[in-house]
Amino acid sequence: MRKDEIVFSLSLSAIIFLGSLNSLFSQAYFQQEVNYKINVKLNDAKNTLKAYEEIEYINNSPDVLNEIWFHLWPNAYKDNSSSLVKQQVENGNLKLFFAEPAERGFIDSLDFKVNGIAVDFEFKEIDYGKIKLPQPLLPNQKIFITTPFFVKIPNARFSRMGHDKQAYYISQWYPKPAVYDRQGWHPLPYLNKGEFFSEFGSFTVSIELPQNYVVAATGELVNDSTEQIWLTKKAEETASLTSFSNSMSFPASDTSTKTLTYHQSNVHDFAWFADKRWHVLKGSVVLPNSKRKVTTWSMFSNDHPEWWKKSIEYINNAVYDYSLWNGDYLYNSCTAVDGVISAGTGMEYPMVTIVGGESDSLMLDATIAHEVGHNWFYGMLASNERDNPWMDEGINSFYEMRYMLKHYPVEQFGKKNELAMTGGILQKLIGLDKLDYKEAWQEEYNLYATMHADQPINSKATIFTEYNYGIVAYRKAGISFQYLRSYLGDSLFDHCMQEYFNTWKLKHPSPEDFQKVITTTSGKNLDWFFNDVLETNKTIDLRMSGIKHTGFDYQLKVNNKGGFQSPF
Repeated sequence: MRKDEIVFSLSLSAIIFLGSLNSLFSQAYFQQEVNYKINVKLNDAKNTLKAYEEIEYINNSPDVLNEIWFHLWPNAYKDNSSSLVKQQVENGNLKLFFAEPAERGFIDSLDFKVNGIAVDFEFKEIDYGKIKLPQPLLPNQKIFITTPFFVKIPNARFSRMGHDKQAYYISQWYPKPAVYDRQGWHPLPYLNKGEFFSEFGSFTVSIELPQNYVVAATGELVNDSTEQIWLTKKAEETASLTSFSNSMSFPASDTSTKTLTYHQSNVHDFAWFADKRWHVLKGSVVLPNSKRKVTTWSMFSNDHPEWWKKSIEYINNAVYDYSLWNGDYLYNSCTAVDGVISAGTGMEYPMVTIVGGESDSLMLDATIAHEVGHNWFYGMLASNERDNPWMDEGINSFYEMRYMLKHYPVEQFGKKNELAMTGGILQKLIGLDKLDYKEAWQEEYNLYATMHADQPINSKATIFTEYNYGIVAYRKAGISFQYLRSYLGDSLFDHCMQEYFNTWKLKHPSPEDFQKVITTTSGKNLDWFFNDVLETNKTIDLRMSGIKHTGFDYQLKVNNKGGFQSPF
């Protein structure tokens, strides 16, 4: 081939490639709809689930689909070939690597059928793969997928799903289709660092288990008024208690069982939790805009019940504040439960969150606020957490900070921040106990940044080092949004975030979608934030170098020692 032919060929390829990119990004937004019906039975003697799943999959894309990718995330606990085990080993966590077979978990007994026709499952990795459709699924058409499945519940000390004896934390437990969007399929292995991305739809889930379990779940209980009466009575009993037992033992399971059915539309996941030891509290909060009433629940054991006695207040405050700042909560109930969780001190699911391992009532409030807040940033604004964790953890950490600054002035918070608690003599020398919530985070980040191990905020979750995932994706990102709020002012900033929520709620916004809304709504050039703060390691470093005054007029000279034109 002659040189000019090579050039022409390359140019033609470039034109085709650019054209395909243009087609990809100019394509109108769409999202698939996935509706679930699941019947599941808990065996609390063997720590297993036996279930049957029916899925209505609606193709809202302009594409013909020949396959559906599925997540089988309980298999992340099955053996040492999983990406979860490999990630944990890389981060120095060997618990699952050396786990006994009895402690591990898995999903099996699958028998996929599409519109009644048996199909094979092709594994890509141990915890995800695809089914080939017997006939192409055309745009605006739907199919019905069914399968039985069996789950061996792992020990809770490994990650987010599991059991602690007869306390059950059932999350990422059912066969779940991956997201399909303009970029194609997003099949993901289960990981600790880097969370989830799922399609919106409806869930109707029936759970059979022994009669004396207290259950918290995504959705509204729709089939059993007796259960509602029982929970309300338990809440009244708990509210009247002035002291609690210190026993953490489990009562025997009832020989009789109950079946609880939960339903919810417009969510992208379903989790449930069950414990026979839980106390119950019940409350409500009136939303600031619509004035609609949301029922709030908390469920907790005898492990620090004195902290949990105020948990309804914490949940109510979080639901109200996040609604005020962003837009009203869309669901009818919100629940927080006490439990063991290995992957952090809390984990969010639509309408329900698990919290554990906190050090005092103040940090319980902070964690509940953070996890309840994920109903906005993860739940109703369902960005791709694996690719853009700052859109979830970063923005939500900013609102956690804002919440804590509102409810805990430095006089209450200072002596309890992590730096002050561990600072020893430094606490007295440099005043660590005088820091407010934002300043404590700032100093944590500053201490780490001096090691020159920083990473850009807009990094994929899998690229972050273990420590940076918390320091950068949470702390640095949260502080950066506080800087943006200070630049725009509260009124304009809140207006921008409310516009973002109203435009993208119950959808999958991308960083470009977020930037477009904030830039257009504010009417300001925010390249310094989106191109520099989020995308680079450049620093904001403004230093006062002089002051001059004449009468009542003052002139302040500020030098910008940072790497970009940050506003002052």
